Amino acid sequence: MNRRIKTKIHLKLLAVLCIVGITLLVNLVIGGGVVSAHTYDIPGGNVANPVVRAVDIAQPAVVRIITQINGKLIVHFTSGNVTFPQDGSNGYPLVLSGSGTFISAHGDILTADHVVNPPQSDLDSFLQQTAAQDVANYMNQVQKVNPQVSAAQVANELASGQLNSTSQYATPLSRAYLSIAFTGPLSATSFQNIPSNVFSNVDRIEAQSAVNQKDVAIIHVSNLDDMPMVQLGDSSGVQVQDQLTIIGFPGNGDVSTTPTNLLTSSVNTVSVSSIKTTDTGAPLIQVGGNVEHGDSGGPALDSTGKVVGIVSFGIGTQGITSFLQASNSAQQLVQQLNLNTAPGTFQKSWNQAFNDYSATDAGHWHKPRKGCSSLLRPTRNLRASIPTWPMRNNRPKPRK
Repeated sequence: MNRRIKTKIHLKLLAVLCIVGITLLVNLVIGGGVVSAHTYDIPGGNVANPVVRAVDIAQPAVVRIITQINGKLIVHFTSGNVTFPQDGSNGYPLVLSGSGTFISAHGDILTADHVVNPPQSDLDSFLQQTAAQDVANYMNQVQKVNPQVSAAQVANELASGQLNSTSQYATPLSRAYLSIAFTGPLSATSFQNIPSNVFSNVDRIEAQSAVNQKDVAIIHVSNLDDMPMVQLGDSSGVQVQDQLTIIGFPGNGDVSTTPTNLLTSSVNTVSVSSIKTTDTGAPLIQVGGNVEHGDSGGPALDSTGKVVGIVSFGIGTQGITSFLQASNSAQQLVQQLNLNTAPGTFQKSWNQAFNDYSATDAGHWHKPRKGCSSLLRPTRNLRASIPTWPMRNNRPKPRK
């Protein structure tokens, strides 16, 4: 991402405070401190509440991570081995989605290790289900089995080992997509034509602890600097009954395939139900609440907006019990890498603008407006590209 494009994205985010500052503050006064959360035009919730404000500040730093792995399935029939797919391609593209958080201003992202390095057992199940229809077609049309088999039957036989198979995988390729909380809404019509300034390839896994250990990883994305970021907190201070906030991109939240929807993060509050340790010594935070597939790797924030947990795994089929890896496990990786986790210029400005924005002293909204203006001034030629987003339905609504 070149600096001109990156700066344009920065300005879109900062323009939110500049454009809506006075109007929103009037609403806060008239509406008793509660505002409706409209995507793109105003921060979510009651920003006078320090917990809500901390989440709003952190949200632009959370990214969606898409990992693709090409896989081939070799089925060992009694008549010989057959490799699927049979079209001579590089394999079935297995695409998995997770979340992550910038923890430095220089392109370092914290996530769960299984998001960028999926365990083979999970991949095998995914690959078998993906190939099942092709295998069933081969058995029905070439081997002419009688009775004929369905894809569901083949998937069950592959999973149970009744139909013997082995798998082959290419190197995983991961890409981090910036949230629209940072970029603003997207005009792209499909995920395939999202502008290149909205994503970046993961060029390396800097440090990791495997999924069967502590399931945390720090990855680096290229060409990104002065990014929004979140500080790591001390997970040893987390206690039972604490309330944490998870930000992520759950698949169940993908109600449409438009890019803006796919890059709109979800915010959920969870309650700490227990503190545990695995047999391998990994400290875990057990939580109750809405944690879903796709949230994996996403941050669990404490009341100050610091990362104290990383969404890791769930156990169960009917009611799923969810677990977070403790942030102190990630802190060990940060120390090994000697990462610079000091906030950059952008994050300092963003923090200050929000704090000024939510203050109560007379004329307090002038501070964030002045701060935004000073940031806009060095690149005045880009101001024409900043949308003056309409203030839709500005009148406050009480939360249910």
